[in-house]
Amino acid sequence: MESWEDEVRRFMLEEEEEDDELFLVMVPALQQCLYEEKRSEHTSTMPGAKKVIQILEGHENWCKVEFRMEPEIFRVIANYLRVENLLRDTRGVRVEEQLGMFMFMLSHNASTDRLKKEFQHSGETIHRKITEFFDIIPALTHIFLKLPNVSHTDVKIASDSRFMPFF
Repeated sequence: MESWEDEVRRFMLEEEEEDDELFLVMVPALQQCLYEEKRSEHTSTMPGAKKVIQILEGHENWCKVEFRMEPEIFRVIANYLRVENLLRDTRGVRVEEQLGMFMFMLSHNASTDRLKKEFQHSGETIHRKITEFFDIIPALTHIFLKLPNVSHTDVKIASDSRFMPFF
């Protein structure tokens, strides 16, 4: 007759053998999941830089539809951002493409996934470039927007008796 300790040892060995069998079955399945070959998400023949060039050099309406501005204005803004060192060309993404991504996002209310598809960049790159653009908005606001003088009432309001008592 087995002692209590021998019986516990035998039970533990049986448990280990069952665990080993389960491990041998699970490892190949896990390896297949972990090391599955990645499929490229960017399969378009036209990357974002070429897309922007095609839009700018194509018919004027293309630029108006995609970026909601004329090509000449788009080029002037891109050049201004580059000259003032507000944005820089980086490895793989030029200033024109960054401006194109931002304007496309605004004009089409585009999601990151749509930007990834249109411009053929990773989500991280899209996020980084859009965030950089949002970071320069305060500097652009001070340059391009002229706030009204609060101590001066507009002529139309001052000359209309319906509004003047309130201003």
